[in-house]
Amino acid sequence: MFAADFPEWLVRLAALSLGALFGSFFNVAIYRWPRDLSVVSPGSRCPSCGEPVKPWLNLPIVGWLMLRGKARCCGATLSPRYFLVEVLGAVLALAVAERYFIGAEYGMSAIRAGLDFALYFAFVGGMIVATFVDLEWMEIPDEVTLPLVAIGLVSAPYRTGEEALDLAVGAGAGFLIVQMVFVVSYEQLFGRRGMGEGDAKLLMAIGAFLGWKAVLFALVAGSFQGLIAAGISLATGKSFTPNPPYHERAGYEDYEDDEDEEDDEGEEGSPMKLPFGPFLALAAIEWLFFGPELLDRWFGLFESQLH
Repeated sequence: MFAADFPEWLVRLAALSLGALFGSFFNVAIYRWPRDLSVVSPGSRCPSCGEPVKPWLNLPIVGWLMLRGKARCCGATLSPRYFLVEVLGAVLALAVAERYFIGAEYGMSAIRAGLDFALYFAFVGGMIVATFVDLEWMEIPDEVTLPLVAIGLVSAPYRTGEEALDLAVGAGAGFLIVQMVFVVSYEQLFGRRGMGEGDAKLLMAIGAFLGWKAVLFALVAGSFQGLIAAGISLATGKSFTPNPPYHERAGYEDYEDDEDEEDDEGEEGSPMKLPFGPFLALAAIEWLFFGPELLDRWFGLFESQLH
């Protein structure tokens, strides 16, 4: 069968449903990976009292609305992040389906279009998880980035319109630019790191999926969007990072290095302490859907200024 044989309404409905379901899994990963917990077992539990969540209350999007943001078991407030991530999963799955399945080239098989959808949805899902973990913990789990690098490079010959060499160069460039310029060199010059190794691995994953142009775009656009966020943070006096650190608010007891804890407390309270991963992830998703159009407008802006 060809991709065009499937009714568009059915593809959209399936994408929204799958996106919401996987959004529920993304929430599990966001909560458990930073705590070194398994995402497989145990099943979903209340983050406050640990009571298992009933299956009919665990429905993506609908479950949070039914509960009105409160746990049925103990009445604890449920973070709106659960609802937001599931909605993002559904919306981005629909966007990927529009581009890679509904918008597939004429005559493309449904299997090939479905593979493109699955791979690029895995990529945007990884960007969602990386974003919310980095916002709460100021770190990006290897469980997100390293599998994305492997999937991106291995799947290169099977993805439509991608060149394996371009993706390999992108992955290498993404890691080395951050590691050599913003980690090693920046630390030598200023005594602290400009970016973390998690950011380097995230850029490596972006390069492995989207190529070296996307890496450069993510660095430039991510920095620009980060500056806007920093300006908002300074203007409002509100930090983008948890204060006190998330693991302390949640009763996380594995953080035992007193010296590191003091250092973190001094930095976490600063409005300028911004996680860079969310801005890299946002720029990567922008490139995925609008890359050529963004470049055309960018160069068109320069040409109009020259004339």
